[in-house]
Amino acid sequence: MTSRSARPPDRPTAVFLGADAGGSHSTVVIGSRRKILGRADGPGAAMRPGGAAKSAAVLVETARRAAAQAGRDLPVERAVVGAAGAGRAQEQAELEAALREAGVARRVRVLADGEVALATAFGTGPGILVNAGTGSIAYARDPAGELHRAGGYGWQLGDEGGGYWLGRRALDAAARAQDGRGEGSTLLARLLGALGLQHFDDLVRWTATATPAQVAALAPHVLNAAREGEGVARQAMDDAARELAELAAVLARQFPGTGPVSVAIAGGLLLPQSPLTAAFRDRLGVALKRARLVPDRIDSAVGALRLAAELE
Repeated sequence: MTSRSARPPDRPTAVFLGADAGGSHSTVVIGSRRKILGRADGPGAAMRPGGAAKSAAVLVETARRAAAQAGRDLPVERAVVGAAGAGRAQEQAELEAALREAGVARRVRVLADGEVALATAFGTGPGILVNAGTGSIAYARDPAGELHRAGGYGWQLGDEGGGYWLGRRALDAAARAQDGRGEGSTLLARLLGALGLQHFDDLVRWTATATPAQVAALAPHVLNAAREGEGVARQAMDDAARELAELAAVLARQFPGTGPVSVAIAGGLLLPQSPLTAAFRDRLGVALKRARLVPDRIDSAVGALRLAAELE
């Protein structure tokens, strides 16, 4: 006699779904245990208190496009979603219920996005994961298997080094340039051009209604300016790298001894060719000398897919 929690063996044709739901970008992959069959990108679907329906709507639309590419129909057997803002049990349960009701999968598990990325990078082994997208957060699994986190408290409380934080620095530099305060910067001109605005007053009006995700979308302009050598942008980028390295350094206290500590990176700001990634690597070497940066980039959506296939 089987227990109530036991599930029947998967059908040979069973497919699963993995999703990475960030603040400004989401990815859904659909596949079998051995092969990715479909992949689609969509807008942000981060979880907010009381916002399960909104997040689910974005993920459902993205999942449908991934399923169409895979030549499969929803619902799939099982789904795992790593969602920004889903670090608490209440938000996880609400989003799980919304996705089941929408017919995404017969069984849905929602986890914090950093937790999924950590599992993607290290499986069940120890390590630190630093994630910088719209916000920033770091997760660690210590040698005893315990989970820890640092940062990730939202744009109003922190998220230092993340996209909103950098975008806000760009707006600050633009305002200072308008007044003639501080060091000169091209960021005002860059932001006006990127947003299709003509004058600084237009930017002031834009900020009055801009969402955190829209402010975070300004971060690449800071990094581009830094890559071109502009002093104000380079300082902002270096400050961001220092903040992110400090997240890893704080979590490294959970790793006793003097042996190496593996550190992986994820998130839209820490792409392989990003100048922020290079700056983070340099800062990490100073803040945590025993850090060993994992060379491979973390694909959290694929990691979520693997977790879905293994879900009991």
